[in-house]
Amino acid sequence: MNKQQIGIVFCGGCNPRIDRGQIAAKVRTILLVMGYEVWYNSLDVDFVIYMSGCRANCALKYNCNDCPSAVVAAATLDAVAVEPAELVTDIVTKVRNYFEQLEKSVSK
Repeated sequence: MNKQQIGIVFCGGCNPRIDRGQIAAKVRTILLVMGYEVWYNSLDVDFVIYMSGCRANCALKYNCNDCPSAVVAAATLDAVAVEPAELVTDIVTKVRNYFEQLEKSVSK
């Protein structure tokens, strides 16, 4: 079985309210340990994490992809405010939950 592939797509970084690089690196490390493949700025994946530094959300705004995703825009995840210290954990949880639900639906 192939490993699930995760893409982390960044905005241009013109107005960051969060440290996108640090958050992405932590998320990537955790996901790699969990057995996922993680690619930066790739949309040819099974799940995309759009990483925008502010609420303008340019990482998602300029990408046309119907792939399942998590959208980070400053200290929000999918338009819900998140404590910055919890952002990494919440992103990883969203990815893991998506694939667990997918696996359950396939096994039915």
